[in-house]
Amino acid sequence: MRLSRMGIRGIGAVSGYGWGIDDLWKGVISGETAARVHSGLGYRFPDPCWLARIPDDGTPANGLSRYARAYVSAADEAIRDAYSRGWQPGRRVAVLTATTRADQELLRHLTAHFDEAEIRRRAYVQLTWTTPAYEVMKKHDFHGPALVISAACTSGLHAMATAQRLITLGDATDVVVVGLDSGYNAETMRSFHELGPLHFDTHPADVCRPFQDGSRGFVIGEAAAAVVLSASVEDSYLSVSSTAFSSEAYHAVGIDPTHRMIKSTVDDALTDAEITATDVETYIAHATGTPGCARADEAVVAHLGTQVRAFGTKPLFGHCMAAANLLDTVLLARGHEEGFIPVPPPYPGAVRHPQLATAPLGPAAHTVQVGIGFGGNIGVAVYRAHQG
Repeated sequence: MRLSRMGIRGIGAVSGYGWGIDDLWKGVISGETAARVHSGLGYRFPDPCWLARIPDDGTPANGLSRYARAYVSAADEAIRDAYSRGWQPGRRVAVLTATTRADQELLRHLTAHFDEAEIRRRAYVQLTWTTPAYEVMKKHDFHGPALVISAACTSGLHAMATAQRLITLGDATDVVVVGLDSGYNAETMRSFHELGPLHFDTHPADVCRPFQDGSRGFVIGEAAAAVVLSASVEDSYLSVSSTAFSSEAYHAVGIDPTHRMIKSTVDDALTDAEITATDVETYIAHATGTPGCARADEAVVAHLGTQVRAFGTKPLFGHCMAAANLLDTVLLARGHEEGFIPVPPPYPGAVRHPQLATAPLGPAAHTVQVGIGFGGNIGVAVYRAHQG
């Protein structure tokens, strides 16, 4: 069965740059990272700590925590955007949530205040992973299905792949996909740092340099990103031609050095999109900055061919976990609307891969995006420029 092509009809985001797509776009084209030095984050947090943190704003009615408020804000923005572009929701609008750890900040708050009767009464429902999606469905009179997808750093692409299959099978007419992670606790920060890839004591440019030498990992980021996907591609930003997902089944946190499954999953997505590697112009890399991920991204670039220009956004956004892939999707969509795709500025003096994009790219006819996540998870999406 061929997968149905999907149109990206609306986009929304909350990031370290601020609340909304416009803040995200302005931040990215500035070339400055969203990460800042934070102090006083609380018990056991590194202090000071580099983090691309969602600001303490948002609409209080959207939830008790930044996580809940960011979820609803990004989804609402994407839905409003879709309506403004002529979207008419079908009978079954699904809401898919991509997340790795759900609302950790709210968990800490509710635990600290659990002696209060009102907290006890509301705690269980507030902490349930499905509650943010329910709030969006209730507000907009959507009737699902609603699912939570958790596949480490590929959660966003896995959610898009699930959305495409729901639409293809007729289980949904449209899908709102929201990727979100925020509210990391001190134990998460410190243990991830001890594992090796996360750095909280260094400017992102000094550790995360995709396709450049001297890259060692990433600074963590918080974000929510949302897209409205529809079987109708009319008035869309661009189309999702195909998606594919798989697992290496190689190592809990390591990447198979042969890159066999990553390349074959890319090939599966290209086949379903009815294009070949030589048709691909742009590659959005997973680009965590770690040596293993760098080798994997470089292997995909070599597999696609010398015509490809590649970039990764984590020096700007930080690594936003379940939201990372969808932030790239949102940026790509906005870039197609604006007529150019901004990319992170190269690190001065660093030796660069010859296919690294060092200046804004024009909208490509075909773009491939790859996500790589703990547990061997692999996600791939192929995008096509909207042609009416």
